[in-house]
Amino acid sequence: MTAATLPLALLVAACSLPTDERVVPYDRDDLPPALVETTTTTSTTSTTTTLAPPDGSTPLSSSTTTTLPALVTAPVDLYYTIGFSDDVTRLTLDLQADATLPQVIRQLEQPRSDVRDFGLRTAVRTGLVDSVVVDRGTATVSLDIDTVDEMSDTNLQRAIAQLVLTLTSYRTPDQGGIGTVSFEAGGEGFAVFVPSFGGSSEPGEALAFSDFAGLIANTTATTTTTTTTTTTTTTTTTPADDDG
Repeated sequence: MTAATLPLALLVAACSLPTDERVVPYDRDDLPPALVETTTTTSTTSTTTTLAPPDGSTPLSSSTTTTLPALVTAPVDLYYTIGFSDDVTRLTLDLQADATLPQVIRQLEQPRSDVRDFGLRTAVRTGLVDSVVVDRGTATVSLDIDTVDEMSDTNLQRAIAQLVLTLTSYRTPDQGGIGTVSFEAGGEGFAVFVPSFGGSSEPGEALAFSDFAGLIANTTATTTTTTTTTTTTTTTTTPADDDG
């Protein structure tokens, strides 16, 4: 070996691992903090358990079908004003069968959106009617006096016409047909304008359909309601016994 290669050989020998290499333990306290920090890892395991039928059994499926009854409706004649005129016209709506008087009044107070499609309006303000009591064919309509005071004479006359014509065209589920309508406010009889009289009625006087029939225009409109039958199917699976 030449003198030039001797230092290189010594350098290689110095960098190689010793033949008898052993693991030398270190004291934990002598290590830097970065090397002794520990990290905790948490894992979550989800287990899905499927229960099988007992050995030798055969799953049986039973199906139960429940059919909800369709909504039963009936035609009801309601009267609305034509635009802003004094004329009224009949509009036949399909309402729930055996609709109550409050439900009928609500159709006058808050007409369905399609009522305006016929160019019709209502003068019956929400809150105008406090209650309606039917006795022996006469419907006594109690008016809210505060709402009456807020209405113009023209609108009140139109509202009275709508109420009389609608109520005398309706047959109640429990009292039958309504022949006449009277009005009260504040617990006392209330006088209203009657076209056939050419003036006001007596306070609390019973009024008939014919007293307001002269306001009815020749045109009538009809709108219908579509009902849907809903069917619900429930399937239940149960294991059978070995004996069948």
